[in-house]
Amino acid sequence: MAGPLARLVRLGLVEPLELHAAYSGLAAAQGPDAAPIVVWAQAKTHLCLGQSQGRAELDPGVSVPVVRRPLGGGLVWVDESQYVFVVIAPKRLAPGRPARWFSWALAPAVATYRQFGLPAYLNEQDIWLHGRKIAGSGAATIGECAVVASSFLLRFPAGAFADSVASPSPDFRSWLRDGLSLAMTEWADHGALPAERDLEKTFRARIAAQHGWSFENAWPSADELASIAEARAELSEPIEEGRARREVRLNARRALSRVEP
Repeated sequence: MAGPLARLVRLGLVEPLELHAAYSGLAAAQGPDAAPIVVWAQAKTHLCLGQSQGRAELDPGVSVPVVRRPLGGGLVWVDESQYVFVVIAPKRLAPGRPARWFSWALAPAVATYRQFGLPAYLNEQDIWLHGRKIAGSGAATIGECAVVASSFLLRFPAGAFADSVASPSPDFRSWLRDGLSLAMTEWADHGALPAERDLEKTFRARIAAQHGWSFENAWPSADELASIAEARAELSEPIEEGRARREVRLNARRALSRVEP
């Protein structure tokens, strides 16, 4: 019996806000019986705060755009040297416990690294290679969906990221820069970089092998575009005051969905 038909939404290279609004809005627009979605994208350089973080995490002089994503996890650097993927699936298709969503969603990425000759492995909610972290992840429930995001990290500018993090002293920043260089790695350290289409094709095949999903190329519907626009407006609010407003609106949307025919 054929598995679920999944939608592949390719965004291309997008502005920081558009990346996070796209997957957030898509997830919020899905019903409990919707098809799973995999978003594939690159984003222009930005810093991305986790949903519970604020600007206190950042150096006051940070010069790149900052977005707070609607997913958990810590501060991350995102730029054009990463291929971002987001798995959006109705909760009926995901493991029952959210703690298991990471292995469920990230195992195909691990298999992709291995198919390219990099012996990556899962370490809790991160992907590691040769004892160092090569990818983190973030997850949340958005509407009726389990959402897990991560990326294929081709290059990682450890120095630029360290300079963006709040630091009590120059010595601490130097320690952080050295520590990141030891704790993180990048694809470029271990072999030739893959072509995007080869990477995406392999990843898609690994998802199909694990979950039994078959893919069709897709683009957001009119209702989904409206949901993305709403997410964009919410994510555009000042970081320190936007979260409470988003929670109020999300709760109102959930209540409305329960009474609409």
